[in-house]
This record gives sequence, C-alpha cells and structure tokens, in this order.
Amino acid sequence: MINTVLEFKKYRDSIPQLIQNSNYKTGYFINLLGLKTPTYYRKLKENSFSMEEIELLTKALYPKEALLMELQDAEDDYEKGNVKEHIEFTQELRQEFL
Repeated sequence: MINTVLEFKKYRDSIPQLIQNSNYKTGYFINLLGLKTPTYYRKLKENSFSMEEIELLTKALYPKEALLMELQDAEDDYEKGNVKEHIEFTQELRQEFL
C-alpha cells in the first residue's frame, strides 16, 4: 500500500512536466478543468490539482489508455448482463426527454 501512495505522489509531482511535454495547448487544459486562467496557473505552479482534476488530466494525457479502459468496462458490463435492447433504451429516452 505504501508503494501505491509513493507511486501516486511521484505521478502527481510529474503532472506539470507531462502537461508541458504534451501536444495540447494551455487553453485545452483550462477548458477541460473548467478553471479560470489564473487559477489554472496557480494550481500548475503549486501542483495542487484535486483528485478529480488529476483524473481528467490523466485521461487527456493518456487518451489511448483511457479508451481501452472504457472498452474493457463496456465488455465487463456486457458479460454481466448490464445491457438493454435498443428498443427498450429508446423508449426510456423518449419518456425522459419528450
């Protein structure tokens, strides 16, 4: 467990460098996190992103891994039977939004 915490701390500390080395512009991360520009730069300087923000940043910095994880979750849902027929799903949408 201690190793997990230490690995996370090391990853959290590397986030500013990962952002700098990414192909994304600063505005992308500001919009992604829903922060004002001064707040973003303060959090970047102090490395004080919340857990939710770190999760969003991680998904943006590693999009292929995020997609693979979502696909695996979808496969797990299918295997567990957590699926609906198309007709059933569209009926629920109609009831909810129309």
